[in-house]
Amino acid sequence: MKTFRITFACVALLSLPINALGADAHTSATANNRPGGSAQATARYSGDHGFARTSSATGPVNVARGVAVGVDENGVALSLSTAVAPGRGPAIASTFNLNIGRDGDVSTANGVSIARGGQFREVTASGSAGSHRPAVALAGGRTDPRGRVIASTQASSHRPLPVIERRRLRR
Repeated sequence: MKTFRITFACVALLSLPINALGADAHTSATANNRPGGSAQATARYSGDHGFARTSSATGPVNVARGVAVGVDENGVALSLSTAVAPGRGPAIASTFNLNIGRDGDVSTANGVSIARGGQFREVTASGSAGSHRPAVALAGGRTDPRGRVIASTQASSHRPLPVIERRRLRR
């Protein structure tokens, strides 16, 4: 068992430089209206210059928010996730993720989740954007059998237009 732990630790340490090659922003937010209620958020940024912040509050309305923003030599990465679950009414979660590469590539992903009806509602949304992969968004939720959850995500990537050089012709 000790050999397994040492081997696992070595593999994990060797994989760190591979995972930290470029800017990477990730956030998630979850909220529910169960008795006592809860709201959780996570935010992570790995890169040269950036920040990651979370906030959550419970009470009559449970709210969670995660924000991660950063800039490095490969571009800009942004990830935002929010979840709101009031005692009455629908619970809503959303995420927005954006990466603008150094060469002009733009990758976006967003998602929204709505849980309504039923006595208990929980929603979650998360996403990430990085300089070496497209942006990703996840959205979902759950409710008791009398409720309904609607979730959707959308992602897109755009390459920059080619630069056309104009020259004046002399006569």
